[in-house]
Amino acid sequence: MPRGYEWAVYRCDSDEVYGLLVDGDLVLQPQRGWDFPAAQGIPPMPRGWAPRYVMGIEPLGYHHKAIVATLDCDLWTGTRNDFDIVDTNGELQTCLVYRRVQERTRRRP
Repeated sequence: MPRGYEWAVYRCDSDEVYGLLVDGDLVLQPQRGWDFPAAQGIPPMPRGWAPRYVMGIEPLGYHHKAIVATLDCDLWTGTRNDFDIVDTNGELQTCLVYRRVQERTRRRP
């Protein structure tokens, strides 16, 4: 059964604010830094841009990524070094963070 998606607020390094469509369960995890629902009129993240994220590994050895909405949230600052995902069986798995990847934006000259 689909869980659904929510428009949430992503804050860029340059402090610009964009809307991003996020799994409804993931926006509820405070360590990811999401502010939702996104207010009307917030533009979506531009095409070709990639949000910042952390990489983590679950107990079975599978790798997952978690988009991080702000620079000051617990996952990005290192206050929290784990995040939860829902596996293919619908079970909650905890992933330990091993890498942080900065956002990528393309700007016009």
